[in-house]
Amino acid sequence: MASLRTLFLGVYASNGVIRALFLPICYILLLSPFLTLLGYYLGFGRTLRTYLPEDLAWTDLLPQVVLCTVVVFLPTRLLSGSKSKDGGQRRVQSLPYWIPGFKHFWSIVTGGESWLKGVRDSSIDNVVAYSTFGAKHNVIVNDKNVDGSLLSQISKKQGALEVPKSMKSAILHKAFGMSSKAESKYLEIEPEINKSIASNVHEQVQPLLASTLHTLSESLPDFVTFNSSIVDQMQWERVADVELTDGTSEAECSLFALVNEFCCNAILPTLMGAQFTESYQLLATDLASFNQRYWALALGLPRLSPIQGLPGAALAQKRLLQQLKKMFGELTYPPVRRVPEDDESVSGEETDADVVTPFMKLNDLFTKHDLDMPARASVALQFIHEIVAEVAPLVFWTLIQVHKISSTWELREDEKSPLEKVRHETRSWARAYQPPSIHPSFPSPPAISFDKTIDQNTALPYLHACIDESRRLYSCSNLTYLLTSPLTLSDPFVKNETWTLDAGTYLDVGLSQSLVNSNITTNLGGADYIPNPFTAKSTSATKPISPHPSSPSQAYISFLTASILAGIFQLWDIAPAPKKSLFEHMQEASKEAQIGASALAGEQKAARSSLVNERGENDGGKPRKKGVWKIPAKVEGASISVPRGDVRVRVRRREGLPEGKMVGR
Repeated sequence: MASLRTLFLGVYASNGVIRALFLPICYILLLSPFLTLLGYYLGFGRTLRTYLPEDLAWTDLLPQVVLCTVVVFLPTRLLSGSKSKDGGQRRVQSLPYWIPGFKHFWSIVTGGESWLKGVRDSSIDNVVAYSTFGAKHNVIVNDKNVDGSLLSQISKKQGALEVPKSMKSAILHKAFGMSSKAESKYLEIEPEINKSIASNVHEQVQPLLASTLHTLSESLPDFVTFNSSIVDQMQWERVADVELTDGTSEAECSLFALVNEFCCNAILPTLMGAQFTESYQLLATDLASFNQRYWALALGLPRLSPIQGLPGAALAQKRLLQQLKKMFGELTYPPVRRVPEDDESVSGEETDADVVTPFMKLNDLFTKHDLDMPARASVALQFIHEIVAEVAPLVFWTLIQVHKISSTWELREDEKSPLEKVRHETRSWARAYQPPSIHPSFPSPPAISFDKTIDQNTALPYLHACIDESRRLYSCSNLTYLLTSPLTLSDPFVKNETWTLDAGTYLDVGLSQSLVNSNITTNLGGADYIPNPFTAKSTSATKPISPHPSSPSQAYISFLTASILAGIFQLWDIAPAPKKSLFEHMQEASKEAQIGASALAGEQKAARSSLVNERGENDGGKPRKKGVWKIPAKVEGASISVPRGDVRVRVRRREGLPEGKMVGR
């Protein structure tokens, strides 16, 4: 299957000629039907036929074509797979190829990671190499899950590695919209930008997390409000197509849309300020569209290319940059604040700017170096996309996988399901409780409070194991390094033998980790989701490497992911929604037409569904149809895969929560 991620690797981690010709070739292919019609209309076909012999038969050329193919391709295949070994040091063997010049370009583009998995399963070497137009790429296809693994050795030898400038420049220009003029200035101050992000975000994890936990304590009880009116729903419910299915106690919705919008509303106000996230209603939706077609945007493919979702992603990218540019303009040149009268109340919006956020400190640095507004927007988009593109998909995949394996888990005596294990482990940190009701007719919704004194790294091994398992199965990092000097790696399988990686070649760390993670010899689960709490406490080859090496954001991302997951697990029950057939849709429409309610209001539909469910239970009628968990296909995002299609689920509040007093928010 063709992969845009590996196509980006084959183009921008190759030679300059391919990078220069790639986009013109794309435009020619896109316009080829129109160019063919134009040539036919102008008579180029008749002109071409005048240069061909009248008695020419294409079958006469077939033997010559076959002979030339065999003479060129077969020797190339035989001679391209040569090994070299110098004492105990082994040079990385290049895989054999058929086509001179192109080498493995078509294999890595059309086959992608699936082709490399086939190479891994058939190779006896732990490190192999493929070539794209002369650029050699080293890939680790097999590794050990120990401290001395090949991947752990690479992480300790960062001095011989650098991010290829061609890949970095392409991502800045095409994915994040930075101009060529601003790039040189950005590269000059990049160390200061990274230092500012590290000091204000990565070194301030606990203060930022405390603010996020406060937001989660307020918003998690309203994860689903069971309101049928879109006016009364929360922002994340409006994009999730919420439908009440059992009165006001159960709602059916699209899980990824709900999770993505909720995560953005929980995370980004702490970093950017609440005023921006409230005014830009499409922020979460645009970030999701941008991430889903990230590699198509990074390649610079034409907007009208036959790729589903690309036009919408391009529009989302444009909106994001415009809104961020506007935000930095307001931060740099704030409007003059009006002095209120003595008897006039001041709204909260006028005091939002008094809260110092990491983006405000970052803007001070931009202003100091006179970086233009479009470049500031590009840097900001890169920063927030790095966080959201990991947190939201990880929360989604962990939720759906934990619930799926819990429904099919074969329990032994006195054994808990994975869902029960997570809830039991996190209940001391994320305490869900039932506040006392103000009136018996109006019960209070459940509430949750987080214990900030508990270290979730050590207290929640099983939850972090579930998150790591989601990373293992759905990580799609494209992290690639250029070797500035020869790199020697000790073979963990063969004693006293080493691999030598030549200077000037590439090392595909992201692809290597994906291959190692899916290898059944390293991870017994293979393609199955099996959380192991012991691996969460140890450094291993399966631990994810940050897709952005200049930004050590993994600790912050893990804290955010664990916090959101713990809150959802503690407060909510999630079940798969049954798939409705066409006949069932027609039957519902017919029943509504019979009672003269073709356009029932949301409250009426909720009451009617509740009545139907009660009749079915009391009168021994047909039981409610139950759904089955189905894992959706994945699409490669920037660092974590996203679902190709959304999953419909039914959400209920957890029952039987312990009683408790409302904690001041």
